[in-house]
Formats: sequence, C-alpha cells, structure tokens
Amino acid sequence: VPCAMSGFEFKNLKKTTFVSLIGYAKDKQELTAFTDRLSLEVLLQKEIENLEIHESVVSAIETKTESELLNNYYKQCYLDNVLRGGTPLLFETKSGTVGYHLYSRKHGDLERDYNFFSIEPAFYSQGNGNFRDVLQNRRNDLFFYPEIKDFNIYQFTSLIQADGYNPLSIEGVKFTFHGTLKDYPKNLETILKKEFTPGEVATALYNINHEVEETLKTILKESEVVVKANFGEGYWEDHFTYHYDLFESFLSIYPDHLKELMFERQVPFFTSPVKVLPRSEKYVLTKDGKVRQYGAIKHDHSQHSGWLTNHEGKIKVNIYGKLLTLVLNKFGHLDPYGIGLSYEGDKPGWNDAMNGVPGLFGSGVSETIELKKLVEFLIETSRKHTDEQVILLETTKTLADQLAQIHAEAPFDAWQQRMTALEDYRDALENEQNVTAYPVKDFMSILNQINQTLEQAIQKAKAVDKVYPTYLTYEATSYEVIKDASGKDVIGHYGLPLVKVLAFDMKPLPIFLEAPARYLKTLASKDEAKEIYESVKRTGLYDQKHKFYQTSVSLDDYGHEIGRIRAFTPGWLERESNFLHMTYKYLLGLLKAGLYDEFYQEIQTNYTCFMDPEVYGRSPLENSSFLATSSNPDPKKHGQGFVSRLTGSTAEMLSMWRYMFFGKQLFKFEDGELIFELSPKLNQSLFKDGLVEVKLFNKTQVIYHLESACDTYDPKTYVSHMTLHKANETLEVNGSQVKGMWTKDIRNGNV
Repeated sequence: VPCAMSGFEFKNLKKTTFVSLIGYAKDKQELTAFTDRLSLEVLLQKEIENLEIHESVVSAIETKTESELLNNYYKQCYLDNVLRGGTPLLFETKSGTVGYHLYSRKHGDLERDYNFFSIEPAFYSQGNGNFRDVLQNRRNDLFFYPEIKDFNIYQFTSLIQADGYNPLSIEGVKFTFHGTLKDYPKNLETILKKEFTPGEVATALYNINHEVEETLKTILKESEVVVKANFGEGYWEDHFTYHYDLFESFLSIYPDHLKELMFERQVPFFTSPVKVLPRSEKYVLTKDGKVRQYGAIKHDHSQHSGWLTNHEGKIKVNIYGKLLTLVLNKFGHLDPYGIGLSYEGDKPGWNDAMNGVPGLFGSGVSETIELKKLVEFLIETSRKHTDEQVILLETTKTLADQLAQIHAEAPFDAWQQRMTALEDYRDALENEQNVTAYPVKDFMSILNQINQTLEQAIQKAKAVDKVYPTYLTYEATSYEVIKDASGKDVIGHYGLPLVKVLAFDMKPLPIFLEAPARYLKTLASKDEAKEIYESVKRTGLYDQKHKFYQTSVSLDDYGHEIGRIRAFTPGWLERESNFLHMTYKYLLGLLKAGLYDEFYQEIQTNYTCFMDPEVYGRSPLENSSFLATSSNPDPKKHGQGFVSRLTGSTAEMLSMWRYMFFGKQLFKFEDGELIFELSPKLNQSLFKDGLVEVKLFNKTQVIYHLESACDTYDPKTYVSHMTLHKANETLEVNGSQVKGMWTKDIRNGNV
C-alpha cells in the first residue's frame, strides 16, 4: 500500500516549506542519482508542472456556461474518468491505430484499500482494471479523441468468449515486435524479443540518453497489438450490456464506416479456464431441503486464460459474427418464464451485493432490455447490408439453427429447449473449432424471432410492475433427485445432491432503479418515459427529503439469502442509498428519452455540484460512491457522501454532457453522403450573456448564440445558421446541417 509519514518538531519557525516526495526507484543507485538532482526550486517547479499536466488533461472538456460550478464539475468528472478508464495516447501499429490508455488503474483510486492495485513503474504507465469499469469509462473517448476510431470496439469485442461471457481483469495492451532488432539500440534486444509495453522501451531508451519518442513510434509501427486480460472471478451477466454504448458512440461519428466495422474488422475469441456448468451439475438440494443453484462454474486448473485456436492458429470472426455469437448465447439462457436473463454464471449484474440472487435461480430484466437493443442493432445492420457475409464458428451456426426450431407454447418447455441447445453448444466448444462465412440474410429469421420473444419478455415484465422489476427469482415447485445406476443420490462438485427441476414459480424482488433506468435509456417512447418517471417518483425509489433517488425500495421484508445487501444498514453502500452511478444512469435515461424539462429539474437536486456542501460533507465537485438517504437510521448522515470520487458516475456525466451539448447523432450517412448536425439540448439558464461555449474532439471550439430566450430543445426552436472557420476559409451555412467536404474537416478537427 503506497503511503508516507513525516514527523517534525516545530520550534520558533517563522516560515518553513516542507515537501513530501513519494515515488519508486528500482535500486539505491537510481535513488541516489535522482535525489542528487533535487532542490526546493526543482520540487516547487514540479508542483507547477503537475498543475499544467492536469490542466492539459481536463482542457479536453472545457465548457463555459452560466454556472461556474457546473463548468468545473465537468472538469473534475473528466479527470476522475481518466483515472479509471485512462486517456488514449495514439500509436500507429501493424494492427492499425491503437489507443494506449495512460493513467488507467483499477477503480482509479489508490484510496480503495481493498483493491489489488498494479501500476507499471515506467514511462507511459498503465494499470490493471475491471472489465465493466474500463469499458464504461472509455465509451465517450471518440468525442474527445476521434482518431482512436474503432480500437475500443476491437479490444472489448475480442474479449467476448465463444460462450458469450468475458474475463473480469483487464490488463491493458502489450505489443509484439516484427521488425529488425539490429536497427535499434542493443539494450532493447531482450525487451523486443517478448511482449513489451511502450513504457519498457521508453525507460530503456531514456536510461541510455537515446531519443525516446520518435524511436518508440518507429518500433510500434513495426509491432502488433496484444490485448491482455485474465479470468479474475465469476461471470457477471451485465458485462455484455456495455458493448452497445461503444457502437452507438462510433456510429455517431463514423456512420459511413458501418460496413467496414461490422463485416471487415476481424477479432479473436478470448478463452478462460472456467466453464459454466449445465443444469444437471449445478441444481442442488440443500441440507434444509431447498433447491438452489450453487457451484455454477468450474475451473480447469490445467488451463490458463488465452485465445481460441485451431490447427491453423488463432481463430477470428468478423464483428457482426462476434455480436451474433453474443446474442445467441444470452438469448439461450432467457429464464423459465421467458422474462429475464438468468444469472447462471455465479454472479448477478453490477450490484455485487445481490450475490445471493444467482443461487435463487435469479434473472435480470435490465439485461433483457439491453439484449433487445443489441438485437435491433443487428437487424438494422442486416437490412442495410443484405449481401454481406457473416464469419461465424460452425458450432455457433448450429446453435442458431437449433434455437430457430424452438416453438414451444409453454414458457417452461421453451426454456428447457433453449437451455438444452445452449448446453449442447457449450459441450461442442470443447472440440476444435472451425469458421465459415454465411450470408447475413441467413440470420434474419432467427434475429426477428429473438426480437419478438424479447418484446414479449418486456411486456411480461411490465405486467409484474409498471416501472419494470429489476430482479426476478424462482422457486422450484417440483423436482426429482438425480440417481446413479445403483439408486444412490448423485453428489455434485459443490458437495450436495443434484436435482432436476420440473417446475418453477416466479418470485420478483422489490423494485430497483436499475431496470427503469435501462428502459428509459434504450427503448422508451417519450410518453411511456413520462409515465415511468411519474410512477417512480411515487415509490420508495425517490427520497422526498432530499429529492434524489435510491437503489431500491425497502428490503426489510426479504431475508439474507438475496445477498449481503441485506446485511447492510438501509441507506448505506448499495442498499437503499443514493448510489451515484445508478442515479446518474437514471438521469441519462431521462435525457435520452426526451424528458428535457424533467431532466433539468432533477439535476438541481441530483448533481453533487448543486448540493449544499454542508450537507454533502465534501467538495461538491467531487463525486461519491454513494450518499446516505433518509432511509438511514442516523439523521446526521442523511445527504452525506461516502467513499470519495472515483465511480462510474463519471461515465454517465460525460454521456450527459455529450447529449446536452451536441445531441444524439453528430454525423449521419444518408444516400452516400456524410452529414454533420448539431442538435443541442440546452436549458436557457445555461447561457451566459446569450452564449455557451464547448469543445468538441479536444480541438474544435463550438459557440452557441441564443438569439432569443428559449430552451434549445423546444420543438419550435432550431439552429438558424452556422459560421464555420477553417484555416483562412469561412463557410456560412443556413440551418443545422453541414454537407460536403467540410464534414470530414470537422471530424478531423480542422474546423
């Protein structure tokens, strides 16, 4: 744990300056050489340099509105987002443009003492991170660094396994060198013979006083990227739901690259030494006579994380094929009532404190909502590119064919058939795999069939509760114990008798904020969104005292078996607190659903920057993991923030910023023409002297002039004209759209 302590005796000091220095040196010789260069003047200059580095990072989101608090809050959120997801340093390689994310480290925060926290002690330092965190915190990269193009999509879709799951631990990227060693200094030979990081090369060059940056760029041009990851623990059901955000961002800026992205870009399959077991090996009878799902995954300790290969080498499919693989796997474990996606891989969704729910045959409606959005995206892509080819594992094509043949009327029978097909598929993955190209139109029928089933699933969920339940659990109402040939109970690897379930009864948990937030963000019409919004405010999801939201209604009536969340005090950690990431996800849902007046009203009491710091208990520019709600038994804690700063709330803030200041779709591709359009969703209160300034792509200054008092999202309001400046040229445009050559100049940051 990095730490430092200093002890001083103060006597009759008029003015004294103390400097504490915390760092790393590999040996005493390096430490001595370093400290010999230090003086008070040098250290005070380092303080200035440190400030300049921070300012250079946060200048990417320079925003000028009427509210100085909001302007600075955007900067702090951006900085904290960088510490969690990194900021991309762009390298040209044999694999194309690669975003090497500086500063990225697990949860972003050294203060989180429960983290296994690893940072490379070299230049261009990267750290480890968790899949969900890193993916979310990079989803808006393109609005600051469009040059990164599809690299984030490449990295994270590569990590999707053939069974639809992914590893937890993300360890950045490394490179393999394919050039000539003799062209470079001899001290690089050992480094370049194995997988290396830019930091290793830069540090070695620096140590011999050799030119660093240009040499490193030349080496990387002759190198290929290697994505690094490890299984970690468990298979979270919600991890796949964050992929679509990367595609949405990409297509907002590169809609003209859809075909190239989906059908020409190829990615490998990550493999973990961990398999999700079939029902016959994880449905167990407990000692107190309850049927549960325990020991759902099994490790093969003879294997390690790696990449799927066959006799020809690493197997690759195109990105359409990878997303189709993901969809088929997720649809395969739609729950026994055909509503939620089953938590059949030992973990729930993001809310780890609900860790008992998988044992209760739990499923998530949030994941169903997100799966439907992904299916709709594939259907839309298929319609635009009917003549393209899908590269797919032959085994996955068999799974698609089997799922297409399921037409059972009874939900339980359909579930049995889906799960059997999925389990057969997982068994088949144990054999050597081969890929084949299939016409995209071959999959339209199964995609439409899945889409229709998911639409029915969402309607069933709404029948359970009109604001949409988040978690469903299932009780086995009929089962039989599995016997061996001698009539004895078969004992599973978890040490309990195995059973076959013959019937389930659904038992929904109390409502959480997660599912309505997801529905608003992805599927809701404006009218339905308004109905959900008003319904939520009438429930215990809304804290009337503070006018903010909490994770769920009261859980008092439920036992500890749902997870450790029940052991927390109400209004604390994930239990009935204002979990800021979840609240901000809900606010983003309001914005994306078109509830603009409601959104601007809600941020006044939900953005921490507008909270009373005497109540919040810290700088309002800093986020907290959670705020204690009035559900908490200690009134002194109400409204106070705990566990500082680095949460996924920053990703939601950047998404809100993007939608507020630019609109949903910056670029469109219609009839072979690229179109740029600004469609800000700004309340008139944000304008200072009729102006709002914001930076796009970390280069382009965008200034909105308000000609008369109005909200820019008012249906009667429109962009009347634009003036564009490029080098020595100026272009006047009537309306909100730019067409022709200037569109690519805008995208390249030249306007």
